[in-house]
Amino acid sequence: MIKGTGIDLTEVVRIKNNLENQRFLQKVYSSRELEYLKSRKFNPETAAGMFAAKEAVAKCLGTGFSNFGACDIEILKDEKGKPYVELLNNALKRAEELNINVIHISISHTNDLAIAQCVAE
Repeated sequence: MIKGTGIDLTEVVRIKNNLENQRFLQKVYSSRELEYLKSRKFNPETAAGMFAAKEAVAKCLGTGFSNFGACDIEILKDEKGKPYVELLNNALKRAEELNINVIHISISHTNDLAIAQCVAE
């Protein structure tokens, strides 16, 4: 049963302009995400896609970032490169309150825009 959906569109240049700002990076991306971004040479499209995915998941949980931070939502890749969501701390608690067991995520981008959509079951 679908418990929630979320979608977000992010301008790549907005993220690109912040990729050298350590405070921004630590506020938005977890250590595992930063490792992945480093392996991708901090590709702005990749970073923007992950950012859009975090926003989409926050919307899916029905709260936005009002009770947890962006690092409580991790956007990771499986061995085949498929993105998946790991929830931590209060984001995980919110998902448990909503009886959400899995969140499906899809991410796409152009040079200018990144979009992400999620569905929670």
